[in-house]
Amino acid sequence: MLGKSSKLLSTNDQKGIELYRDGSMLKIKDHEPPVLRICIDPGSKAAPANIQVGFPILPEAGSPIHFKLLREWLRVCDNQHSCLPGSDSLLPTRVLDVGDHMNSDSLRLYCTNGDEQGKYIALSHCWGILQESKKFCTYGHNIAALCESIDFNKLPKTFQDAVIVTRELGKRFLWIDSICIIQDDKDDWDRESQKMETFFSSAYCTIAASSAEDSTKGFLSPRSPSKPARECVKVPNALDTSLYICEIIDNFHHDVEKGKLSQRGWVLQERALSRRTIHFTTAQTYWECGEGVHCESLIKMHNEKARLLGDPQFPESILGRADKNKIRLFESVFEMYSKLALTKCADRSVAISGLENRFASTFHTEGRHGIFQCYLHRSILWQRSREERMKRIEYPPDRKVPSWSWMAYEGEISYMDIPFNRVEWSNAVKCFSGELVLKAPVREFLRCTIELQNTECAIFAKGADKRGWLKFDREDMTDIQRLKCIVVGRAREGQETVEQEHYVLAVVQRLEGGYERVGVGSIQRRQISLKGGEFESRII
Repeated sequence: MLGKSSKLLSTNDQKGIELYRDGSMLKIKDHEPPVLRICIDPGSKAAPANIQVGFPILPEAGSPIHFKLLREWLRVCDNQHSCLPGSDSLLPTRVLDVGDHMNSDSLRLYCTNGDEQGKYIALSHCWGILQESKKFCTYGHNIAALCESIDFNKLPKTFQDAVIVTRELGKRFLWIDSICIIQDDKDDWDRESQKMETFFSSAYCTIAASSAEDSTKGFLSPRSPSKPARECVKVPNALDTSLYICEIIDNFHHDVEKGKLSQRGWVLQERALSRRTIHFTTAQTYWECGEGVHCESLIKMHNEKARLLGDPQFPESILGRADKNKIRLFESVFEMYSKLALTKCADRSVAISGLENRFASTFHTEGRHGIFQCYLHRSILWQRSREERMKRIEYPPDRKVPSWSWMAYEGEISYMDIPFNRVEWSNAVKCFSGELVLKAPVREFLRCTIELQNTECAIFAKGADKRGWLKFDREDMTDIQRLKCIVVGRAREGQETVEQEHYVLAVVQRLEGGYERVGVGSIQRRQISLKGGEFESRII
């Protein structure tokens, strides 16, 4: 932002434009974000303290100077930051061996012996919607041949670029999910997919093909001609330096967080669990680690979301925070994840399991299917966030997900907004270790009717005003006789009153026994049968 000392550089009354300078940023009028930057070429001998040293024109992707910058980012982080442990990590079950300085052209799938250590690069990428003939995967029938050798020219472009980057960074091993996991072996996929937390958190660095919509597109492509990365003006000056005015192109939010890769469900945990990530976009390359985001233009950015997801020990930075901040963090992460796309709906409970394990470990509790034992009540008070009704996901028999978990459904979610210091949770609601069952007393609704109102249903006392609301997960229900509820908590208001707000799960009885969740809501105390009926029921 510009201060009072900002200097007016020029004005154009016809267009109403006023151009200001503040340090090394130029902007149009005070209320606008910076649109231009002033920089000094990195090769200049003199560099005033208030002028940014940076590239006026970005190097070509894949050029020697581009790779030199990537290696410098890694060197500085290795030597000056605490993002990466000093010792080598265990190698994954399988890695691509891209060769070393003695045999730089070799390429093969390498099966480790389970206790080998070393440094490896991990690739985060979009599979995309491709014909089987264009996919490059490991199957039971071709794994032996891939372990002998892989023809570089037969790899899709994204994988070729990943091999090139790995070699340029001086590393021998590369992990790519579609090649390092046997795709038609269910046992191998189940086993290896559960290790995603380790694969990405133990990687020396992750390279993210942020703009590539599938594995054939690559990411070491020429800069897009529509981007302003090659536009700058050299400014004459009395200093012994080269001074430039360039259009600002640094937009991590647009290029990375809104990029194609970040819209995929698997990628959220890949980014959060990676200790350092190099994001390749069509505009430029970004470096993200525990010390922040650096742009290829040599600008360092401040981004709160990036600071959290870039935490190399995610989510240990929240350890000193109050419970309400910890709760809001996992809620926001799950809400974010629920908006992302998955090719296979049944991956919903797996594609974030690494992050879920991290949360559970940090909270010193058990966590499963998006529910944490220490925050059980808040965990189950989720709701669909869009007008469209959710769809139940058909999971394999060995990976069932209970109805009270949002992972059982397709669709976006949000959590009920319940004040942290004005709620009393029910001790009768329990979830036992190792079981996919909630146990709680099931209550009747008293003397009320349900009416549809926009995205939720209003609860009315017969002949009276509105007494609460319900939001159903999959389909609206107005038959109050069929519905029951579980009281999860209530507003703390001193003395109990008939208007006291109760937070409930709406449930219906299953033909095969037990109950299942169908929605969530809030209702006044006088509309719930709270006397008697303390028998625990199973919600499956």
